[in-house]
Amino acid sequence: ALLVATFLPWIGVSGPGAVDTSTDENIWKGPTLDVYLLITGVVALLPALLAVTDSSEEFSFVSAATLLLGTVAVILVAVWLTVDFPDGAERKIGAFIGLGGAIVIAVGGFRAMQEEVAGEI
Repeated sequence: ALLVATFLPWIGVSGPGAVDTSTDENIWKGPTLDVYLLITGVVALLPALLAVTDSSEEFSFVSAATLLLGTVAVILVAVWLTVDFPDGAERKIGAFIGLGGAIVIAVGGFRAMQEEVAGEI
């Protein structure tokens, strides 16, 4: 969801005058948050790919990395939506889907870490 949300409109910028000249921009045209969200989305897919190839035991740090990157993504997107959002712009659906995707990634990383610890006991 996070990777798809990066291509959805995040910012709505209205043009001058009463005519509807609003343009929607995705996160790729905005701040440098796009690269971080791309990396987070790719790392979030790694545990699933490792589980399919039965090599998840060799790379047990991936769930911790997913939790860490997901938590930082939640903080960065929340701060961007509240503090760093451009003046006069409108928040679009992609921003909220991106925030939700980051939350799901952080929770998924936490749950994966719990399962690894429970498996060791």
